[in-house]
Amino acid sequence: MIRFGILGAGNIAHRFAASLAHEEDAVLVAVSCRSAEKAAAWVEELGLEPEKAYAGPDAHNALLADPDLDAIYLALPHQLHHQWALAALRAGKAVLCEKPAMLTAAQMAEVADVSRETGVLFMEAMKPRFVAIYQQIIAASHEIGEIVRVDATLCNDMLAYAEGKDSYHLHGGPGAGVLLDCGTYCASWLEDFCPGVPELTALHGVVRDDVDLYVDATMVYGGVEARLECAFDRGKPRTATIVGTKGSIVVDELHRPQRAVVSLADGTERVLEAPYIIDDFYGEIHHFCELLRSGATESPVMPLQDSVHCALILDTIRSGFTCTPKTLDTLTEQERILRYPERFGASEALALGSRIAVLAPEYDRGVTVKITRESDGMQLFAWSMDDKAPRNYEFIEGKRAAVLASGHASVWRQVELKLAGKEDEIFATPGQMPAAGGFPIRLQGTDEIVATCVVSGLHEGLDHELVVRALTAELGVQTPSLTTIVQ
Repeated sequence: MIRFGILGAGNIAHRFAASLAHEEDAVLVAVSCRSAEKAAAWVEELGLEPEKAYAGPDAHNALLADPDLDAIYLALPHQLHHQWALAALRAGKAVLCEKPAMLTAAQMAEVADVSRETGVLFMEAMKPRFVAIYQQIIAASHEIGEIVRVDATLCNDMLAYAEGKDSYHLHGGPGAGVLLDCGTYCASWLEDFCPGVPELTALHGVVRDDVDLYVDATMVYGGVEARLECAFDRGKPRTATIVGTKGSIVVDELHRPQRAVVSLADGTERVLEAPYIIDDFYGEIHHFCELLRSGATESPVMPLQDSVHCALILDTIRSGFTCTPKTLDTLTEQERILRYPERFGASEALALGSRIAVLAPEYDRGVTVKITRESDGMQLFAWSMDDKAPRNYEFIEGKRAAVLASGHASVWRQVELKLAGKEDEIFATPGQMPAAGGFPIRLQGTDEIVATCVVSGLHEGLDHELVVRALTAELGVQTPSLTTIVQ
């Protein structure tokens, strides 16, 4: 009989306990809680022995010292996983750790080392890898040829809930935010199909009070492109898409999948479906118990190195959260490269504006575009999508003013103010709006701004990205990507 204790008996612990009840030769015998009231509730709900419901400031240590326990389910908030995983392993208790296992790859590497040194099992509870359909997806991935791209999106419109005073999502300290909460599921799919170390190539998102609400990151792994998108502030289909040279797989509800569609280059398509065995928790619990019964010290499905790599993916993305002087250098380099060779007149403005219009539908909101000749203020191009209102032209003029005042892209001025600790001034300068979307048009060999190209309507710095994409295509050049989140 495998005897479990739950370290940190919050809401998710109840789901674990309900699922564990279906596993033969395994039983929950102890919990540790912050309060005696919560401990008493567990005793009443599950019939635990009162002395096994540990409560108070030393409850977790008392549970780990309990000689009757073989394993623990670590359900404490993210920022406490590192401390208590190490303590449990050193106490000889096998650890099934709720995701994300750790806050950083360095923390996870240390836990992996201790697990190997002590010979005590540690496994991250990454649910998607243990549901019934997972192995079917892995088998199907061998049919679609060489993997060239993986996209993982887990976006939920749950901001009101996340903002609640008792919610750990925004108020949970260092572990708060969508990247660690939802992004870790996405990272697991990327880890499965993207070998090597990721390089961040683009990053957009929303960060409020140092907590990330939306993250859209693009990375490269040698020849494999990857995108990780997660959100608390918007809903989208929650899918993982694996693209190969001979076909693709789209996984529905990537964090707890039961269905996937395999499409091959020859036009054939089939649906994979497999319901949960018991529920979405049971697979990981059963696998963990089987490992304990066999004396294994590491999972072949979620090995320690995979947990380290998942954390590394999130570390790589998080490295772009902070503006640095390098951000200004990147923006300046973009401006140096994106210059017209000889002239910029009405025909060039028409081509550039039309290019933006062609690219704009790829984004989730409409845009307004204006290109102005700055020698006399002549409007060379103006266009708006149907969902835009006249006030977008006000925003455009504010961004244009920021370009002319700073001599740089409007987002360059925004980053400069942030680096100087003057964020309060970003929207305080009369007539100026140093936000993404305004770009100076110059000719090679001169610093004179001959025109401004301004896009308004998108969020998370995507206005700037759209202008740069259009200029890059028109000029036939390559530019460095802006890999810092701009709010």
